[in-house]
Amino acid sequence: MSHKGGCCGGNVFTGLEPARQAEYLAMLAQEARLLEFSLEGEDSESRRIGDRLQRALEGALDAEGPDETEGARDELEEVLTGARDAGLRLSAHLSEVDVDGILGTMKMRVLSTVLAPPAQSQAMRD
Repeated sequence: MSHKGGCCGGNVFTGLEPARQAEYLAMLAQEARLLEFSLEGEDSESRRIGDRLQRALEGALDAEGPDETEGARDELEEVLTGARDAGLRLSAHLSEVDVDGILGTMKMRVLSTVLAPPAQSQAMRD
């Protein structure tokens, strides 16, 4: 499996309110086939929020139809509000990976996300 390129750089999330972040993430999740999630915080609150965010992203990835997509977006907004209130920052981007299988190599879109405290978020952008 190899990563190729990317779009939709994570810096776009910095200035957005949680509702807009959730809308954007839900859109990216609908484009993706795989999820890569990373948590940079080590405290229990960061882990709790990270677990909830990962589940919400998986829900958005698997959502079918407008009702499930809206429910996933609402859950993302709630989790992202908690993340913002805890001082955590999110970055995300969509990329492609080559996956070798019995039918040959397939390209799959991957939603990669990182949830980190502000200092680590800043370092990731630099």
